[in-house]
Amino acid sequence: MALTILIRGKLSSLPVLSDACFTKANYGVNENTTLSVNTPRGVLGGSVAAASAGFDYTVIPMSTGLAPLGLFVNDAAGAAFENSPAVASGKIAVMKSFASVEVDVYETRNAADDADIVYAVGQNLYGSAQGFLTNETTASAVVVGVVSKAPATSSPTLGLDMRI
Repeated sequence: MALTILIRGKLSSLPVLSDACFTKANYGVNENTTLSVNTPRGVLGGSVAAASAGFDYTVIPMSTGLAPLGLFVNDAAGAAFENSPAVASGKIAVMKSFASVEVDVYETRNAADDADIVYAVGQNLYGSAQGFLTNETTASAVVVGVVSKAPATSSPTLGLDMRI
């Protein structure tokens, strides 16, 4: 799972990760063809970071009713025996401020009618209840970005120009 930075925005490593950032279940909570059974727990690079309810610099995985802050740049938990900065420091970089990026993790099924989601250049993107990008407004009315590249079989990444 990755976030590819095309045009860099602001990288903020000030936020501290909540415990939920390390334990979030990604596979099996929804039908999503960009995830596999081997997808690790914890926030994934390219998923949506949200503001915590507290008055501090803590970020949590995006879910319904939260304010998105940006996109997680890296995964929260690395592979075994890997030096993972998030695990070591409790912090992770969050991309924001009008960057252009591509992500390989995004919603592929519509939550309301269980149909495939089709992305088109120019559509607004939001944070879903699972913390992934979607063109559905069901989880957040805040626009995270605008589609700049629609996923295709030959290139399955979703391109976006960020708006937060």
